[in-house]
Amino acid sequence: MKFIVRWPVYFLLIVTSVFSFTACEDSDEDEDDGNWIETLPFRGRPRGGAIAFVANERAYVGLGYDGDDYLADFYEFDLESGIWQQKDSFPGVLRERSVAFSIDGIGYVGLGYNRDEDIEELRDFWKYDPAKDQWTQLRDFAGTRRYNAVGFAINGRGYVGTGFDGDNFNNDFWEYNPGTDSWTEIRSLPGPKREEAVSFIVNDLVYVGTGRNNGLYESDLWEFNPADNTWIDRSLDDEDDYYDEFLLAVNRHDAIAFGLNGRGYIVGGSNGTVQSSVWEFNPGNDVWEDKTDFEGASRIVAVHYMLQGRVFVTTGQNGTRRFDDTYEFRPDEVYEEDD
Repeated sequence: MKFIVRWPVYFLLIVTSVFSFTACEDSDEDEDDGNWIETLPFRGRPRGGAIAFVANERAYVGLGYDGDDYLADFYEFDLESGIWQQKDSFPGVLRERSVAFSIDGIGYVGLGYNRDEDIEELRDFWKYDPAKDQWTQLRDFAGTRRYNAVGFAINGRGYVGTGFDGDNFNNDFWEYNPGTDSWTEIRSLPGPKREEAVSFIVNDLVYVGTGRNNGLYESDLWEFNPADNTWIDRSLDDEDDYYDEFLLAVNRHDAIAFGLNGRGYIVGGSNGTVQSSVWEFNPGNDVWEDKTDFEGASRIVAVHYMLQGRVFVTTGQNGTRRFDDTYEFRPDEVYEEDD
């Protein structure tokens, strides 16, 4: 059974404030574009603020917070066999809202938050070797302690930036070299400081946006080129055709985002109301289009993993409720409602 959460008050407010009649017509035409399929649930306990990465065509998911406890358990998923297998538990301070990525078949996890620690914001950094099922502590992140940062890997390097350090929001960015276990500060995100943002990669370029600062949502999107560490503002303004759609897509925090088949996608999160909406971005022409809403319960701080060109969304939370269900997103399929 598909469980769809909708928020009519939110959409009425949006329609009266920013949507034109033409934009509404476009939304109606596209509302059946994209399909969500419920699939094998995550094996561990329901949780929010988990981590996920893919290495050697296996997905790895773990850590996070279940509302009572921080969790150390860690699982590997093999799409071919359809089996979740428990692996060696994370040995560091337990945490939620960390960063995670993989480089050359090795997973990297660090930063995050634990309210039970004397210093709640974390900066330690770890690697996980799937072949050995082994965790190893690395050199600490070189920036300030923080959580709600973004992290990604591209061209053999890891990148971490933005986030909240307990006192300040941040827009600095750091590059991690796994060969030397070293951090180098690079050009900061040119936009406002923020936490709870997203990043996604399309055609070897990285896009960073969404999030909030001092309770306000950031209405921008930045393109990062790792070849020369440059940033380009890809935000739209009120004269652009898809400005209204752009605002609806980026005005949120704690969403997830991913690149797939030359497009970027932003899913879920909150703009004061927890969302199920899904937005597609075409970097080639700056077109933003809404896709079929996420068909599980609306949620924040979920995770995603991509295997064999297929993307899956799992875990997350809405208020005090945590989740372990998993859905596959098929953006080019026509929406099929359960009978």
